[in-house]
Amino acid sequence: MHPSPVPGTPDAPWRYWRPGDGAAVEVGTVRGRDVALPVHFHEEDQVTMVLLGVRRFVVAGVPVEVAAGQAVRIPAGVPHLSLPSPAGVVCTNLYLPPGTPRPPADIDAGWETVTRAAALAGLSREGYSRRFKRLHGMAPQRFRLLDRLNAARALLRQGEAIAAVAADTGFADQSHLGRCFRGTFGVTPGRYRAG
Repeated sequence: MHPSPVPGTPDAPWRYWRPGDGAAVEVGTVRGRDVALPVHFHEEDQVTMVLLGVRRFVVAGVPVEVAAGQAVRIPAGVPHLSLPSPAGVVCTNLYLPPGTPRPPADIDAGWETVTRAAALAGLSREGYSRRFKRLHGMAPQRFRLLDRLNAARALLRQGEAIAAVAADTGFADQSHLGRCFRGTFGVTPGRYRAG
C-alpha cells in the first residue's frame, strides 16, 4: 500500500521550472487532489510520470488513467484535459521539444478567424466549427486562445515582462492574461515566469 499523497497548497498545487540543460524545455510538478485543468495543449511533448496516486486525463477525447510507477506521453498540439484526483496524486511533467507536427493547416484556426478558416476549408462557419470540435475536442476560438497562451508561456520563459507579454499575445491587459493563464495552466504568469 502506498502512502497517501500530500495535498498541494490550495493556491499553488502546480510548480514549474526550467532546468536550462537543453534536454527539457521545462519541468512541472503537481501534488494534491484539485489537479483538474480545462482542455488545453502544449507546443511541447508532455511526459507525465506519476509517483503516487492516479492521474486522469482525457486526451483527444479518450480517457486515460496513469497509476503510480507509470508514465504517459501527450504529443505537442494534442488537446487534453486533466481531471481531479479525489485520492490525491503526486506527479512530474516533462515538457520536451516536440516530436509531432501541429494540426493540419486547413483545420488550424490558430492564425485565422473562424470565418476565414471556414472559407479556406470550403465549409460554412457552423460546419467548420463542428468539424474542428469533433477533431480537436474544443471550439476554434478556444484553440486560438490556447495558441496565444502557449505563445505567452514561451515569452515568459524568456523572462519578458508580464504586461509586455499580454500586449504581444493579444490580451486586453495583464489582468486578462492572468485570469486566462491561471485558469488554463493552474498558476499565475508571475509565478510561472519566476520558474
